[in-house]
Amino acid sequence: MDTHHSVHDLPAADGGSVPTLVVRPPTPGPHPAVILGVEAYGPNRFATEVATRLAEAGHVVVVPDYYRGAGPGDPEAYTDFTEVMRFIDALDFRRGTRDLLTAVAYAAGCDDVDPDRIAVWGYCTGGTLALLAAELSDRIAAAVLFFPSQPWFAELTPRTPVHPVDLLWALRCPALFLYGDRDPVLPPERLEDLRDRLAGTTGGHRLLVSPDAGHAFCAPVAPLRDDAADRASWADATAFLRAHLSGSSGVGGTGPGADA
Repeated sequence: MDTHHSVHDLPAADGGSVPTLVVRPPTPGPHPAVILGVEAYGPNRFATEVATRLAEAGHVVVVPDYYRGAGPGDPEAYTDFTEVMRFIDALDFRRGTRDLLTAVAYAAGCDDVDPDRIAVWGYCTGGTLALLAAELSDRIAAAVLFFPSQPWFAELTPRTPVHPVDLLWALRCPALFLYGDRDPVLPPERLEDLRDRLAGTTGGHRLLVSPDAGHAFCAPVAPLRDDAADRASWADATAFLRAHLSGSSGVGGTGPGADA
């Protein structure tokens, strides 16, 4: 199935522009849309592959570059964390969140998109930005959040003004959180805290925890990748989209991820 890839510069709220990949299905719309929050490595082959798979399933996929073309020099360097950590530490999460919301607005205005069926889907730092976008927007119908890396920030600063978990009450769409039980981002006490916060909200949120998986278990290379967790989480995530984007075609089935 042939998808259509194009690149656009979306006008940003601050007067800049956001380089954005758009991947469209080969069939006529209106389609549901997915805004993809990429990992901290920035747009790379993995992000394009995810976008293509989702487009093949019938979604218009919008992939904004929240680094605006100035991200890590090697976005494929999954075994070298030195450079990417510097970019994470310097990232303005306010601007990055606004860039995802710019992509949401772009998708809502596309002729081949149903504006009532827009989801966010993010990985790692992009999962944090997708979570913040979902908490701040009333246009988003579902959120799929693969191991958000900053549910709590190390400190609150002008670039990180609020812990994302402290805005969970504001979510107006169902959200799926996917973590591994060996993820250092979410040790047992924080996993319990997140579970309790979600239990205190309404909206059909789910927290699925993959056994024996660490952080970034969807990464395309070792040592991060966990094949079983990746397959199960893809099935769970796409089933979640099917359930909450009425009329979307989705891919995969219900996987073995367990409710935590």
